[in-house]
Amino acid sequence: MNPAFKAAVLGPTRVGKTTLLTAILDETKQMLAGTGVIISLDERTQRRVRTHRQEMQQALLQREFNAYALAGTQDEAYYHVSLQSVADEDVRIPFSILDYPGKWLDPDFLDTVADGKRKWRECEEHIKASVMLLVPIDASILMEAETPPQRGAVPGLLQFGDVEEVARKWASTRNLAEHHHEPAVLVLAPLKCEKYFDDNGGWGRDADELRKRVAEWYGPMLDIVRGEATQRDIKIIYAPIDTYGVVELMEADWPRESDGRLGFRAHYRIRGDKTTPSVKAAGAVMTALCQCVVDGWAVAEGRVLAARQHDYARLVARDRERKGFWGTIGYYVSGESARNAADQGKTAMEITQIEQRQQQVRKSVEALAATAYDPRVEPWS
Repeated sequence: MNPAFKAAVLGPTRVGKTTLLTAILDETKQMLAGTGVIISLDERTQRRVRTHRQEMQQALLQREFNAYALAGTQDEAYYHVSLQSVADEDVRIPFSILDYPGKWLDPDFLDTVADGKRKWRECEEHIKASVMLLVPIDASILMEAETPPQRGAVPGLLQFGDVEEVARKWASTRNLAEHHHEPAVLVLAPLKCEKYFDDNGGWGRDADELRKRVAEWYGPMLDIVRGEATQRDIKIIYAPIDTYGVVELMEADWPRESDGRLGFRAHYRIRGDKTTPSVKAAGAVMTALCQCVVDGWAVAEGRVLAARQHDYARLVARDRERKGFWGTIGYYVSGESARNAADQGKTAMEITQIEQRQQQVRKSVEALAATAYDPRVEPWS
């Protein structure tokens, strides 16, 4: 089994990273229906997703929805997920998505976390090895900031400096030889977009303004990424997502916090009597990740196949080489001839299995990888 392909979520505290990951998995299940492929979660990931779904359900059953009542991530969490063939459980593509407390982006806060700096180093290693960097954005903070003081509070609330620094390290690592031929995708994912669109039960007409503000506020980060990844291209995707779909922002407050800075509090309502989320555009993240995984898996399997083919050629060459009279006797008497024949048969079988697995895996996930993006979603590069 190849190591899991890695992806990471990079966003500030309370932005909704865990809710986003749950939405991605839920919508992907729907997208995979009838394709012969399922999403398979390891036990810890199953428990984590189940618990968060229950919290979301409880939040929706309260008639006055409070997104901030959902428990935030308290420690790093790895979502171990596989795209698995229904016909053959051994045919699977594993990948690992990292989630962690947004406050860990602040080096000063890490000093207050038990073993925090060691944990963050592990997170950074995962992030730098990730083929996808997913950046969730609180759309309501960008869209509701109208006055100069409110706009001045946006960089701090969304932790621009900390996010940009991690994105810089990720992009710079893409240049290293071991990552140079891997896919590299950066997804900008505005969340809590229900108020600004009219395609999921709402009446909003602000899609263009949201796109404009994301491009404005996150332009410097994109410049940093492009400037660091000088030896390769980074695919950038804009994916505004409804993680709930049935709630809508009614009012935004900008209270003065104890440290003198402006905070942000959003008040939501539930549309009608809805109690089940209506996720929108989250599947685009899995489609993009699946495109990475398909290409990456083919490269990784190709390397294994090439190694097995080299082994087979070496065994055949040894069998056919001139050994002389005494060398030939030793070749057979020592049992090397029998071992060589057995190894040839075993290696030939491995080559056949690898080739079949390549075909099965590609067939299993090509439908998802080729899925058209939701109309909201736009490739920016």
